[in-house]
Amino acid sequence: MMPALMLVFSCAALGQFFLSYCRSLLLSYAQIELSSTTREVLGMQPSEIQGGDFWRILGLVRLAPNPGDDKWDLRAIRIYYASVRAAAFIAFPIGPVVRKWAEKQSNLCAYFAAAVLERRIATVTAS
Repeated sequence: MMPALMLVFSCAALGQFFLSYCRSLLLSYAQIELSSTTREVLGMQPSEIQGGDFWRILGLVRLAPNPGDDKWDLRAIRIYYASVRAAAFIAFPIGPVVRKWAEKQSNLCAYFAAAVLERRIATVTAS
């Protein structure tokens, strides 16, 4: 019984650490300003980026040359985005509070993908 309890506690702690890590990534990348080149590639202004654009922007990120330092961050945010969307789907009947939180987190994930695209474009133009 004790090993099972320790396993559950460890998994919960790992999950909490993962959520904190992802949220700190999202907040740090939210500070990056998008250049006119990136806005042109995206075809939208930063204020127009919505959570539904995440996979499209991620597709553009895959087309850009990879500097090699953001692979794990992208993977973590993809998992976080999928988790947020799943939580929103499951909690949809509960009320608007969860929907609003999930929408905000999805928007941050999409902006994260745009900021990664910005970094990759800046790497290409700097070369």
